Amino acid sequence: MSIIIISRFNNHQSSDMTAKMSEATLPTLSLLEDGKALATLYGYTQEMDVTHIHGTVFPTGAEREISAIMNLYGQEADNFKFEVRTLDGSSLVESTQITDVSAKSADDTVTLNFQIKDLIDANKEYALIIIADVDGRSVRYISRIVWTADEERYYFDEKLDFVRGFSQTTFDKEKAAQQIKTYLESNSSGDNSSYAKVNINSSFNQVTWGDLEIKSHTEPEVLTVDLHEQTGSFLLKYQVTVGGDKDFTCNVEEYFRIRYTKDRIYLLNYERTMNNIFMGDKSEFDSGAIDLKIADTDNIEFTENEGGSAFAFVSQGRLFSYNVTNNKLAYIFGFYDEASDDPRCTHTDNSIKILNIDEAGNVDFSVAGYMNRGIHEGKVGIAVYYYNASTNTVEEQVFIPSSQSEEIIMAYASKIATLGNSSQFYMILGSDLLAVDLEGRTYEPIIDNMLGCKYEMPESGEMIAWQDVTSRDGLKSISVMNFATQAVTSVEPESGEYIILLGYMDEDLVYGLVREEDIHNDQMGNPVYAMYSIRIQDKEGRILENYKSDGNYTVGTLIKDNQIILSRVKWNESTGFYEDTTQDQIMSTLEVEEGSNTLSYVNTDAYKYTAQISLKNSITASSLKVLTPSLTLYEGSREVAVDNSEETDNNIFFVYYKDKVINITVNSADALTDAYTCKGVVMDDSNDYVWYSGNLLTSNQIMSITNNVEKTDYSSENSTEVCLRAMLEFEGINVDVGKMLEEGYTAEEILKQSLPGATILEYDGCDMNAMLYYLNQDIPVMVRLSDGSSMLLIGFNTQNIVLFNPKKGTTNVYKNGMNDSYSLFEENGNHFLTYLYK
Repeated sequence: MSIIIISRFNNHQSSDMTAKMSEATLPTLSLLEDGKALATLYGYTQEMDVTHIHGTVFPTGAEREISAIMNLYGQEADNFKFEVRTLDGSSLVESTQITDVSAKSADDTVTLNFQIKDLIDANKEYALIIIADVDGRSVRYISRIVWTADEERYYFDEKLDFVRGFSQTTFDKEKAAQQIKTYLESNSSGDNSSYAKVNINSSFNQVTWGDLEIKSHTEPEVLTVDLHEQTGSFLLKYQVTVGGDKDFTCNVEEYFRIRYTKDRIYLLNYERTMNNIFMGDKSEFDSGAIDLKIADTDNIEFTENEGGSAFAFVSQGRLFSYNVTNNKLAYIFGFYDEASDDPRCTHTDNSIKILNIDEAGNVDFSVAGYMNRGIHEGKVGIAVYYYNASTNTVEEQVFIPSSQSEEIIMAYASKIATLGNSSQFYMILGSDLLAVDLEGRTYEPIIDNMLGCKYEMPESGEMIAWQDVTSRDGLKSISVMNFATQAVTSVEPESGEYIILLGYMDEDLVYGLVREEDIHNDQMGNPVYAMYSIRIQDKEGRILENYKSDGNYTVGTLIKDNQIILSRVKWNESTGFYEDTTQDQIMSTLEVEEGSNTLSYVNTDAYKYTAQISLKNSITASSLKVLTPSLTLYEGSREVAVDNSEETDNNIFFVYYKDKVINITVNSADALTDAYTCKGVVMDDSNDYVWYSGNLLTSNQIMSITNNVEKTDYSSENSTEVCLRAMLEFEGINVDVGKMLEEGYTAEEILKQSLPGATILEYDGCDMNAMLYYLNQDIPVMVRLSDGSSMLLIGFNTQNIVLFNPKKGTTNVYKNGMNDSYSLFEENGNHFLTYLYK
């Protein structure tokens, strides 16, 4: 087919030259465990930055031998080699040709066997890159590996057997009652109303599929997302076919977090999600609704145009639009369909975001992550597309490639990905907000260090308000930018006041004002920004509401629909602290506009709660027209290469949970709180571990610090100075900490200046139990109390925390009960400070 020559890149240009998306061409590769394939690795056709790839992990035994199988899918592959790199990407440890290659033409596979040289350290993770030439292209497959130096390999086989056996047993109630029921923690917190979400607290009946008729299920793909000697986290992905009036297929993900001991395996967490694959069949249309069957509405994106005459929705990585007026359903975009349904097409390491749908039913949308097939097959990035409803075509506007992982790019897109006008696309990449010109195919940074700011957007996405919250000086103004014009205005308080960004009510900005003299510390030493006024301001800058209440101050808000709930305090002169008082609320006079078409749950007899889209008009399923758009062809490239190599002033932390990045932040406390809540993992911008859950010793104590400080009386000295000095002397650093404190250096600044190469971690408000990760590695943790004093956490056992308290005279090292320590630190605000060498 000839390709149309587009002489100028006008947006939304239509053409008669169209084609279907090209089929997937890359082979897949899986590492083998006892002859069984583990997680499927998908090929990259571009150079990737291993510093920003986490992926799955595989343990190799004493001899460092690895086997892998490549599914060719009819392609030719040769010239196999592998590389081993440090996770930070700074060192190439090994690059070796793979010579033990055996092909099986009947299976259309190639098996690779190789041995890693004795150049890697035991119990340290590395990046393994397997490279092959595929029809003239160099294709890379990337995984983490760890050499355990023994054949137990963190008891990998035992852990795999457990999760596979548990999953399989859920389909047999009688067997499950004997084998897995005791692992569950069924209680009243378990929600048994929907099959879409199941967890360790669900009922036994719910975990074993209730009354569903599971006709068949595929072999689970096993992803090892986290692995240590004691603990392991595994994600199983498979499909089930559910019987009923008409069979339907659901994607299922099962997450296991387990701990291995010689006596037994403990199930620490279990979660299962189940989501129907919407096919656009006429049977899924009722008179007044679209039946999405078993699905979690939190995972379905839904947007309608202003009049409700058309809407778009994303379900399981596929974008559809429906025109209510003419009863047309369009399957706009997705990498898989009935004709393209092999694993290369169906895996969902990408996300679709609806940017806009207009009155004619035209849809702007973005696709972020790994590109399964098409012209960008094997690349990672963000693509922006336009669907023209009148011509039933999809045209790519721009593609922004990235060498970072698909999980990271998807996480960036979930933060901000929006249109300013028909020619501007905004996104976060790195720490900055970028504006991409869809016509000129250029970009420019618009807001520096957006990750270090608090920001809010109205539901329309037409503007953004942001504020630097890394220092008190940042609370002197709020900046507001209109995405369409890039015009920036500033909202500032009166002299001697601060301004706090709270959010948006509909399209109106909500913020609070604080007098400097009203800022006081609470009992835990945290500053309380008591707002004497709450203001609502429209986009023209007019004040619509100026809420004040004599003697009452607002310290928290919850904005929901047309209501702002105010958490308030009063000043108590006798105690010198604020104390809670009654809540209040601000109500908007504007009525909340309900959508003409709505996404909701409906209770059914056969499937419990299911998802559906309730339509503004009843429809006739028999007259439904289902459309599959074609892609508009163009000449040349529409790629925009973004330079993201510039160093940032702040550390960037990535929070991993299951196989996704759930947060990217420059705030170490926010990262740890998110990871501790879900028992995930925190990595830094060099791909070094910052924190993970579990794998603790039963006890540990930093004896070097203990021997250095115990029985010495420091009670007359500044306890913060003593603690910092002890931390630095432990690292072999001798500086005049007292002088630095007198000169105005903070504890964080002293550690940062004195420990070059270390990441300083401020963990204000974090859980004490999360600090055990550092004590387990012989890293002391300083805790600051509300009276200005400090202690060091220097050890733990199952019952106690070992403290160094300079105020205790010669009995300064002692054990304090776990619960008592938890209460003490929580009452004092949980102000922890530690560090980590890369």
